[in-house]
Amino acid sequence: MSESDRDFGRGAGPSCALHPEQVAAGTCTRCGNFMCDMCSEGGSSPRCPTCRARAGTTFPLNRDTWTVNALWEVCWKAFQREWAMLSLAVLISFGVSLGSQFLVTLGQGIGTALDSTALAVALGLVGVVVQLVVQGLVQLGLLRVYFDVLGGQRADVARLFTQMHKVGPYLLTMLVVVAIIVVPLFIVGGLGFLAAMGTGLLHGIREEAASGEIRNTVVPVLAVLGGVTLVLIFPLIYVTLPLYFVQPELAYEDAPPSPLQVLRRCWDYARGQRLAMVGVSFIAGLVVLGGFLVCCVGVIPATAMAQLLLAGLYLTLRSGSDEGSDPSHG
Repeated sequence: MSESDRDFGRGAGPSCALHPEQVAAGTCTRCGNFMCDMCSEGGSSPRCPTCRARAGTTFPLNRDTWTVNALWEVCWKAFQREWAMLSLAVLISFGVSLGSQFLVTLGQGIGTALDSTALAVALGLVGVVVQLVVQGLVQLGLLRVYFDVLGGQRADVARLFTQMHKVGPYLLTMLVVVAIIVVPLFIVGGLGFLAAMGTGLLHGIREEAASGEIRNTVVPVLAVLGGVTLVLIFPLIYVTLPLYFVQPELAYEDAPPSPLQVLRRCWDYARGQRLAMVGVSFIAGLVVLGGFLVCCVGVIPATAMAQLLLAGLYLTLRSGSDEGSDPSHG
């Protein structure tokens, strides 16, 4: 059979602009060129590789139409394409965390060597703050890598260290989170403890301690505190769940919004989606657990897939929200 006969037999439809030997499965929404399944990444990308390289890709999911299965498929395809570099990025972030932990140990060691408890505590606290800041900023960089991959671009490990200029907004946002969310939670927990004291149980502990019969009083105290915890656990989850989006929101824009605006946006993203967020987080946890069970060798790639899934959830819920915009990046 001649070459022309083969072409004639194949000519049942238009050919892909980049792969003429492949029949087109659709057209690029940006340039209009025909695309095959390879170019559209199995139908998950509305733009051809050329347009993705020029302007990035619009994330295909939004909060109004997404499903867990669709989110998994998009993230799995992105992971399959860049799993090696994503795993390297996670490994480097783990290394940075270990290195920053060394600062805490070093500070405490200096104080001990100088036989100064106060100095050891002070340097240890400084080391903890530096550790948390460094880990947080590298995590922002890791999120940028995930956003790039989910947008159809290559995983660039150098992006891990592109968020250091956000140290000010990051620290200020974390302080606001602690002031608005964490401190009240401690207050509520303290009130629960005071409620247990108000029952007179702790007074009974002091009276029975001398006779050695403390067990009968400790159990009711723990029961009261446990009951308070159970009553507060669901409001606690409801209030704190949107905080997962704080770091992605800080990482998304080159000039992050103000701390209060970050919290307002995160609350908006989670509106009506909290149960789905818990479900996706549970799946991500199972992925990491599965990687750990494979003789621990799969922990790094499994962590990359789990975090990619959660980054995809952020992009999904951001698209179409009142505070967010279309999650494309370039």
